[in-house]
Amino acid sequence: MAKKLTSIPLLPLRDTVVFPGSVASLYVGRDKSKEAVSLAMRKDRKLAFVAQKSKDMVLPSQDDLYSIGVYCEVLQLLKMPDGTVKILVEGLQRLKLEKLSDEGNVYLCDATLIEDENIPEDVLHKQLLDKVLLELFSNFQKFTKTSGLSGEFLQEIRTLPSVSFQIDAIAHILPMDYKQKQNILETLPLLDRAQKIKLSLNSQLDIASLEKSIHDRVRGQMDKMQRQFYLHEQLKIIKEELGEGEADEIERYREKLKSLELSKDIYEKIDQEISRLEKMPPMSAEGTVVRNYLDWILELPWNTVSEDTKSLSEAAKILGSSHYGLEKVKDRILEFIAVKQLAPTAGGPILCLVGPPGVGKTSLAKTLAECLGRKFVRISLGGVRDEAEIRGHRRTYIGSMPGRVIAALKKAKTKNPVILLDEIDKLSSDIRGNPAAALLEVLDPEQNAEFTDHYLEVPFDLSQVLFVATANVIHSIPPALLDRLEILTLSGYTEEEKIEIAKKFLIPTQIRENGLKKISFHYKKEALRELIRLYTREAGVRELNRCIAQICRKLARRTLEEGKTESFRLTKENLQEMLGVPKYSYGKKEEKPHIGKVNGLAWTSTGGNILEIEAAIAHGQGKLQLTGNLGEVMKESAAIAISYVRTKAHLLKLPDDFFEKNDIFVHVPEGAIPKDGPSAGISIAIATLSALTRIPVKNEIAMTGEITLRGNILPIGGLKEKTLAAYRGNIREMICPKENEKDLEEIPEEIRKKVKFHF
Repeated sequence: MAKKLTSIPLLPLRDTVVFPGSVASLYVGRDKSKEAVSLAMRKDRKLAFVAQKSKDMVLPSQDDLYSIGVYCEVLQLLKMPDGTVKILVEGLQRLKLEKLSDEGNVYLCDATLIEDENIPEDVLHKQLLDKVLLELFSNFQKFTKTSGLSGEFLQEIRTLPSVSFQIDAIAHILPMDYKQKQNILETLPLLDRAQKIKLSLNSQLDIASLEKSIHDRVRGQMDKMQRQFYLHEQLKIIKEELGEGEADEIERYREKLKSLELSKDIYEKIDQEISRLEKMPPMSAEGTVVRNYLDWILELPWNTVSEDTKSLSEAAKILGSSHYGLEKVKDRILEFIAVKQLAPTAGGPILCLVGPPGVGKTSLAKTLAECLGRKFVRISLGGVRDEAEIRGHRRTYIGSMPGRVIAALKKAKTKNPVILLDEIDKLSSDIRGNPAAALLEVLDPEQNAEFTDHYLEVPFDLSQVLFVATANVIHSIPPALLDRLEILTLSGYTEEEKIEIAKKFLIPTQIRENGLKKISFHYKKEALRELIRLYTREAGVRELNRCIAQICRKLARRTLEEGKTESFRLTKENLQEMLGVPKYSYGKKEEKPHIGKVNGLAWTSTGGNILEIEAAIAHGQGKLQLTGNLGEVMKESAAIAISYVRTKAHLLKLPDDFFEKNDIFVHVPEGAIPKDGPSAGISIAIATLSALTRIPVKNEIAMTGEITLRGNILPIGGLKEKTLAAYRGNIREMICPKENEKDLEEIPEEIRKKVKFHF
């Protein structure tokens, strides 16, 4: 009858197996294991040893242990200087783990001892067992010669009292993985156990034979490179014979190649590179180059295509929830998505989102990818001046890489991602080539189906990639590249739009990110408007987001310093307390008319602004003096405006020599800020006329337009931004070029109703 053991100390083993009848030396380091040994020494020196299924487990449970272990006796104990304990143990008998108890500082268990199988009385079975055991001893004798073990081991094994102990002793000495040894430990029938050990012994002998064969084959070629090759080949063959380790590198490459659906030319090219690598020494520099090449080319998504999963209604919902305003841009994106759904394979335009910083160009591109259900990858082109960044490096040296387009496809893992070419207007060129010219092939639907990266040396189809570009301005984009782009202009947000964006997106996001969910955050619309006017000067909302983040950080600090703060209200009065002194002042109209002073309007990258253009006349020598940090175009525009005024001198009844005896001064304030553009022509002309006639200009009117020598007013750009600047400055009347009347629809309706336009 099997003997039951209760509450005996248990020691879990990492990557080690102890067999009955064998003596093993073990180092014990874990606190619970040391306590188990100490408890055994205080009682009868006996404890259970059970192997862990994973050697990385620190505090194993019963499920983490094998069910079959060994009941052992501690023969000797030695405490080491580093705190570990070295023990010499002898395996007594197999046991089956029934229950494991974690007592906090030690493991205790209940177990059942497993009796060894009796040798069969049947003559045939006993003869068979004797034959297997004899063959086992014979093979082990061969193994001891090849492995360097002394013959004394064999003699000791022969003197063991039972066949089971003899078989286990051989298993204990063989160099096998602990999981293989555990498998033998769990094999209770003697014949089955002997057969498994016999197979392992034969494998070890075959390895020894192969090792000798390899040694004879490569002897005599022992320089550094050949020695490395020999060791690599030896390790590879050993792993193959044992069925362990990774598959052969060359075979992995060939299997990967077979799994790809490639054209004949590309297949042959890659197969040729694999064959080259096969013949090279594994540690050679050229082998590293070829290996990197194969890793790149075989990881590309040659056949992987993602399906467009979103419907048009879902896309409209996503756009509406992620971006406020920008209705024209949203409509164009929805049209683009509709065409893609109706004609998935048809080539489409390359959309280029143009606008000032912070208006949401990059986030719109991400949203487009989300609307289509495609992967999104961003390529930043700002400051790129090397053509190899687009086309890749020539594969002639270690460290060469494919271009950014191919790298983006590898990252996306699909053949049809949305790739954002960010800051395409900031490409530059030098002696290393022109990356803008290299982009022509990437973006041209007639060419990119056969795009060839210098590194890959084989064509890759880019026709299914959806390219989207962003830029701040279009005048710095080369004409040939611009010709391939469809421009979508994001002109910036009005004050009302910024307030709505702050309410719906920025404030909730910052409250969440700064841990203020439990605080009731209130704000007045007038406070947000004041924040936008006095602390930001931008077309987008990036600086506005930073200001809101600063308010939330101060509020978080105040909450911790002053205790629980349940609510906070942002007002015009406490704005300066939270953000400090205002950074900017916004243009306002003069309270009363002035001679020689006109409200001009200007467009900047941060939106529109009011320019107070001043003109004055003084006795002199007929000179024109322009001040205010004006650009060349604006200087020319001023000269044309003055020339036009001079052509009308007879209507003003000025003396014939008036302009020879008087100087004209034109100044645009805020001289530290560069100003350029032709649209101040009408303003300079009117200011000069006012100075000449001594008639003041109405202070409630602003004006913009390019003037010619004949007095014609030519159209200008940025009418929306200029109108918003005038409205913000409490100006409700504008003089504009007739040809800009068509641009009225771009101006928000609520502002259009309150401003009177004279075209």
